[in-house]
Amino acid sequence: MTAFKHILRLMAAAIALLLTGASASAQSVTVYAGQTFTFEVDVQFAQEENITWEIYDNYTGINMAVVPGNCPVTSAFFPSGNTGSSVPITFLAEGMYMVKITAVNDCPTNNMKFYLVEVLPALPTASLVVNPEEVCRGDEADLLITFTGEAPWSFELEANDGINPPVTTTYNGITDNPFVIVISPTRTTTYTVLSVTDANGTNPDPSNSVTLTVKPRPDGSPIYQYEP
Repeated sequence: MTAFKHILRLMAAAIALLLTGASASAQSVTVYAGQTFTFEVDVQFAQEENITWEIYDNYTGINMAVVPGNCPVTSAFFPSGNTGSSVPITFLAEGMYMVKITAVNDCPTNNMKFYLVEVLPALPTASLVVNPEEVCRGDEADLLITFTGEAPWSFELEANDGINPPVTTTYNGITDNPFVIVISPTRTTTYTVLSVTDANGTNPDPSNSVTLTVKPRPDGSPIYQYEP
């Protein structure tokens, strides 16, 4: 019995040592605040419902084998449940997180895996509004671009009239927010920001699209004086 207890102590010490070094041995993932990242594990010995995920935003010095995930949903959450071999997690706040995966089968065999996640500040975005939405050919409209993130911004703007090849224009060092561009296309044209960059990085899918409808001007016609 004494030998058995000694073996149990050694096993407990080994597990504690393994969990203490989890942050050092965990796979690393980098995402941006506001992004959803899908984690995947290849577990063949456990059913999907027996693979569970937990998130920690405070993992230093705790035994994650027994302490449940402690991350508040205001910092990170599971948008579609926390079981299965493929699970998305949405990260809302920048910082360091630990994601734990536990897989159990009927034997029971218990296996754990860890991801160390660094969440960087959110990437910039651009929101487009055109005013007015309809003009006659030759008239002007304002294209307003509102950014999130930190000035200055650089961005690529695409104009596509559906007939000619799309035209892409690059703007650098923008500090106005919103930024206004006066436009006067000859045909109905759709505008999209293809990418926007600030100090935190480049967002390759940052904006909505807006369309300015261009109507032809009526042909001129002579004016006749009415004489009863």
